[in-house]
Amino acid sequence: MDFGILKSEAVKNILNAIHEGVCIVDKEGIVVHWSKKSETLFDVKAENIIDKPLQDFFPTALLLNVIRNKKEANNIYLSPRKGTYVVVSARPLYFDGKFVGAISTDKDITEMTNLSFELEETRERLNQLREEVSKLSEERYSFGQILGRSEVIKFKVDRAMQVAKTKTGILITGESGTGKEIFARAIHQHSGRKGNFVAINCSAIPENLFESEMFGYVGGAFTGALKKGKAGQFENAHQGTLFLDEISDMPMHMQAKLLRVLQENKILRIGADTPRDIDVRIISASNKNLRKMVEIGTFREDLYYRLNVVRIDLPPLRERKEDIPILVDAFIKNFCRQNNVDEPKLMPEVFNILTSYNWEGNIRELKNTAEHLVVFSRNGKIGLESVPEQIVERSLSRAKESESSFDLESCVTKTEMEVIRKVMEMVEGNKSRAAKILNIPRSTLYYKLNYYQMDDLL
Repeated sequence: MDFGILKSEAVKNILNAIHEGVCIVDKEGIVVHWSKKSETLFDVKAENIIDKPLQDFFPTALLLNVIRNKKEANNIYLSPRKGTYVVVSARPLYFDGKFVGAISTDKDITEMTNLSFELEETRERLNQLREEVSKLSEERYSFGQILGRSEVIKFKVDRAMQVAKTKTGILITGESGTGKEIFARAIHQHSGRKGNFVAINCSAIPENLFESEMFGYVGGAFTGALKKGKAGQFENAHQGTLFLDEISDMPMHMQAKLLRVLQENKILRIGADTPRDIDVRIISASNKNLRKMVEIGTFREDLYYRLNVVRIDLPPLRERKEDIPILVDAFIKNFCRQNNVDEPKLMPEVFNILTSYNWEGNIRELKNTAEHLVVFSRNGKIGLESVPEQIVERSLSRAKESESSFDLESCVTKTEMEVIRKVMEMVEGNKSRAAKILNIPRSTLYYKLNYYQMDDLL
């Protein structure tokens, strides 16, 4: 075949217009066409290579193999020179049934490859950051970060550590601000579960969005749904822990669906036909008396028992006042570090005020107060003038009440209530065991619980 036609301007313009590099050789391996794109890719000018053996320039060129074995080769990855990457395809050429040469096309993938390298480097860095964040998270939410030296908090931590490694459902109860989510996160970290810790505040989700939020939906399941659908929080927590805070505010119809998920370990997205397997550990929390809600019919009894396999009742701060100095010191140090300010000295009279205060907002209120103390400290010291006025007033008021409260009947009542509460906590709400330890009939215990309005223990 005469390759002279390739020297015409029309044909050369057509071949040069192709995005890929084009090289044509005759059956002897002599270059008869070398496109403009090939010049760029391989840094060899056409006038220097045309009519010369390809082997002199590229001894291992794919075209040379095609000439020898007369077999095509597709999508071979090459790097002809540093920083340049191509994908080469070549095939033999025939004219009137006779082998006359070969042609190759070289696709420039340099930009794509460099982006791939950058993506891989970014992915590696992201994995490193994830590991670092995971370590920080483990340290931040470990049981070691739960501060306190009181016996009651030590007992709660020990109990939580015992149950953490299991899949047992846990119900964490306690007043608002006692640290229920901190305990839940610590349990998750100690459990060794590979999945995420996903926290849901049941009181913050509108009732009509509850099912889609928890179970997800398929594309087009309802008006406004994303085209690709959306995974629910159960799927997000797969192989991890789902923390259901304020579980008492979950709608009744969702309680029934939650119970079914816990029984079957499957969820069904809205609009889907096939259920999905899930492996999720449930930790729930409430500051309300779920047992009483069961009795009045606002919480499902079967779900209550499913969630309340192990109960951890966190004490309010007023029942662990020996922990206040440790907590205040930690909060002050952390706030100063975050805001890059010098740590002021806390004067002794401030501790007296803080330990006399009732702390209805518990640890959350104490943390906010610690920040207030630092902000309004003077000359590197935290004195009484730095303490919020309402805390000073209420603390002094309680102190006066304490001094004047020597009425024997009131003291007996207070002591009796404290003893009953401690025994009930010790036996984890088992009234039969509590009555036996208190050496009173069970009916008398019920009477006293009602008389003293100890509703959380009923």
